[in-house]
Amino acid sequence: MSLPALDRRTVAALAVAGAAAWPSSARAYCVTETCVSSTCTREEIAQKKPECVTAYYRCDPIETCPSTCEWGQTCLEPPNDKPCTHPPEAKWTCSTIRWNRTCMGYAIHDVGSRYFDLDTIRTTVDEAFAAWANVECPGGGKPGFAVQYMGDVSCGDVEYNVRAGNANMFTFRDDRWPHHPKQIALTTQTFSTVDGEVYNADVEMNTACYQLNPAVSIEPESGGEHDGCDRFGERASSHDFLAVVTHEMGHFLGLSHTAQPAATMVTSFGGLDEPAFRSLEQDDINGICALFPPADVDPVACNPIPRHGFSPECGAEQVAGCSVGGAPRGGGGGAGWLVGLSGAAIAAAARGGRRARREAG
Repeated sequence: MSLPALDRRTVAALAVAGAAAWPSSARAYCVTETCVSSTCTREEIAQKKPECVTAYYRCDPIETCPSTCEWGQTCLEPPNDKPCTHPPEAKWTCSTIRWNRTCMGYAIHDVGSRYFDLDTIRTTVDEAFAAWANVECPGGGKPGFAVQYMGDVSCGDVEYNVRAGNANMFTFRDDRWPHHPKQIALTTQTFSTVDGEVYNADVEMNTACYQLNPAVSIEPESGGEHDGCDRFGERASSHDFLAVVTHEMGHFLGLSHTAQPAATMVTSFGGLDEPAFRSLEQDDINGICALFPPADVDPVACNPIPRHGFSPECGAEQVAGCSVGGAPRGGGGGAGWLVGLSGAAIAAAARGGRRARREAG
């Protein structure tokens, strides 16, 4: 499901503003937070009024908002009056965008890619998730989450269905890239503006513009001037597939871009050392362990079924009884379709991005 161009432009503006305001000393993992103004009604929030719903980046352990204020101070007028005080004094209530469950499932679009077979795709995604799941957290233990493969799905749309089954889908855009041409990949999360709970996450790989399999050259769509690729030399640059997927799985799990240059979640990376980003640095480890504190989670026994059930078909194609499984644990809350982004990918090397959609559950 494509989003209005206005929403995407709003996203980019939020991303640039947040990045510019990060303290220069920030060298720590970042998360995105959703903020709701206490002065607005639920109806106004659902109408996505900009003065009622916003998002910003928070980098730990730097306890400053991405503006000029600090905790306990009064912030500026919207949209810069982010929650720099705690309730009940705070004008804005802020929640970290995160999964409120310890078991997630993912699926692969069954058309695969002309550059990778389905087995290779699944093996790579599993290896990327394992990189995050198997780290040793500070103080001991592994991050408290598990991810299960739910199968191949016929739906390749980025969507979240409130009244139908869902799938956290992984897909390849071999013929046309509908987003910013300098993005190698994009992860879209749908979440509640009320409490920040992630409902769904879909990952798109830009194989229309970039070579992710060094053994197979990309094949531009006929009339390539319309394939969405950059016209100034970005086409066909080669990047490490596993490194890019590992970065996107960090977004899938909830992390934003970091200012730590050696971390896998850095905004951009590339060059001969790109395979080094397949493994995680301490900054990445600190971030994933903060989102999922150490706990024992059985990857076989846990429930990966998405919210509102799982279905291999797109929402418009589903009929009553099509989805399977129950809705996982989750909070409710209204919100609109306002879009937030974790990092516009506009650097000159390999990069990934995260786009977040807020809506009702």
